Amino acid sequence: MPVTPTIDGILAAAGELQALPDSWQHLDAVLARSAATTAHIAEAIAQDPGLSMRLLRLANSPMFGLSQRIERLSQAVHLIGTRQLRELALAVSVVDLVGRSGRRDRVASYLRHSTSVGLCARAIASRRREANIERFFVAGLLHDIGRFVLELAEPDLVADQQTQARQRAVPIETIETASLGFDHAAIGGALLRRWNLPSTLCEPVAWHHLPSSAPSQRVETATVHLASVAAELLGLDDGEAVSTPLDQSAYDLVGLDAADLIGAVSEAASALAETLTVLVGTAA
Repeated sequence: MPVTPTIDGILAAAGELQALPDSWQHLDAVLARSAATTAHIAEAIAQDPGLSMRLLRLANSPMFGLSQRIERLSQAVHLIGTRQLRELALAVSVVDLVGRSGRRDRVASYLRHSTSVGLCARAIASRRREANIERFFVAGLLHDIGRFVLELAEPDLVADQQTQARQRAVPIETIETASLGFDHAAIGGALLRRWNLPSTLCEPVAWHHLPSSAPSQRVETATVHLASVAAELLGLDDGEAVSTPLDQSAYDLVGLDAADLIGAVSEAASALAETLTVLVGTAA
C-alpha cells in the first residue's frame, strides 16, 4: 500500500528550494544590523551582480514610477528604502531558485501566475496606504510555492489530483486535503517557516484560501486572497478547473470593495509584462 506523503517528506524532496541562496542570507544579515549604512547595504547587494542588475531594473520599472532614473545601488537604497529593497531581493532570489528547479514550461506558467498575484496584492496594499507594499508583492509571489514544491516532489500524484479536480469540478485544494490531509498552502507555509521568514509572509501563504482563519496576519492574508481572485480576472489562474471560492470576509478585512479590486487588476495588468521581463527574463 502506497505511503501517504508528509509535509516534511515533500519539503525534503524540494532540492535547492529547501534553503534560500547565500547571497540573500548575507544581505538579510547586513540589513538586520541597526548600524548598517546605505554604503554597507549597497556593498552587500553588489556581491551578487545578477541580483544587483535586476534590483536596479526593478527600481526603474513601472512598479515604482520614480521621476528620476536610478543608476546606483546606493540611490535605490535611499529612494526605495531598506525594508522594501529586502523584500525585492527576496523575490528575485526565490524566482532564481524556482527557475533552476522545474521544467521550463511549468516554471513559466507558475511565475506568470504568481507574479500577477504579487502585483495585484501590491496594488491592493497601495490602495490601503500600507507603509511597505513590497512585502505584499512578495507574499503574493510566494502564495502558491507549496503547489510548485508538491509537483516537484510528487508529479504523478499532482497529475492525478488535477484530473480529479476537473472531473469533480472542485478546487484543487479540496482534492489535496482529501488525499493528503493538508493542501499546498500548508506546504508553502511550512517551507517559508523553514526559510525563517516572518509571519507576515508565512501566514498569507499558509492561509490564503481561508484568510479569516489566519492566526494573526489577517489583513495580509486577505490581501493575498483577493489578489488571487483578481489574477483570475486577468485570466492568470494557472489552468485551474475550479478556482478557490471567494471569502467574502476578505473585503471587510482589507477595507476595500469590488471597485478597488478592479482598479488593482488594471494596475497589475499594466505592469505585468515588464515586471516579468525584469524578474524572469521573459514576458511570456
